[in-house]
Amino acid sequence: MSRAPLWLRRYAALIRNAWLVDLQYRASIVLWLLWGVTEPAVALGIWWGIAGDGQVAGYARADFARYFFALMLVNQLTIAWDSWYLDGWIREGELNFRLARPLHPAHEAVAENIAYKARTAGMIVVVWLVVSLVWPAVRLPLAPGRWALTAAAVLLAAAMRFFISFTTGLLAFWTTRATAIMELHAGVSLFLSGRLAPLALLPPAVAAAAALTWFPYMLAFPVELLTGAAQGRAVVTGFVGQLVWLGVWIAAYHVTWTRGLRRYGAVGG
Repeated sequence: MSRAPLWLRRYAALIRNAWLVDLQYRASIVLWLLWGVTEPAVALGIWWGIAGDGQVAGYARADFARYFFALMLVNQLTIAWDSWYLDGWIREGELNFRLARPLHPAHEAVAENIAYKARTAGMIVVVWLVVSLVWPAVRLPLAPGRWALTAAAVLLAAAMRFFISFTTGLLAFWTTRATAIMELHAGVSLFLSGRLAPLALLPPAVAAAAALTWFPYMLAFPVELLTGAAQGRAVVTGFVGQLVWLGVWIAAYHVTWTRGLRRYGAVGG
């Protein structure tokens, strides 16, 4: 059997298994989905009130509505939580039997990501479509080129966030507080990735500092592509930034995984 069909069969089995496991935790999934909707909705309410009948850094009420509804979808499609799993696997020895499998543990994590996102992102799309019927402010034009670019940016952002989370989780090879590091990363990303406000609203010095990091490329850039706020050179710069930082985090993952396994000696699992 050639490699492509073989990997398709493997991933089909992994995704099916992850989907069935998710069915056992429906309440948890609903709670996470509600949080994914609530956070941008609260931020939208705040900026809606601040904007009033005017604008804030070029954003009127309708612009804020489109931005935060796009943020709900993009965040759900790119979110990664693997550091919390890896932290437990390493500390409690559950990584042992996964290392004995013929597949790298990362493939299991990727399949879980796909299964979860297929379920929750679909729900957000339905909610968005229903809301758009009665609230024109959240509607987006049918622009195939923009949607294609957004799909590419979302895929790169999801890959970046996956490797960030996976690499951070691997720090459990050296520390018992890997999840605390990821929580710190999540806290910083609230401000620098565009989760609480569009990056155009940040002070110039903060926005300039954020542009030197990976944070804008893992969320704000695909959101701005989807809403049409990113145009021309900003699109090229955004994709270049995504590719560069994705390469950096893939390299960091390889180094962390290789060196971590050399010192791994857990008993259990």
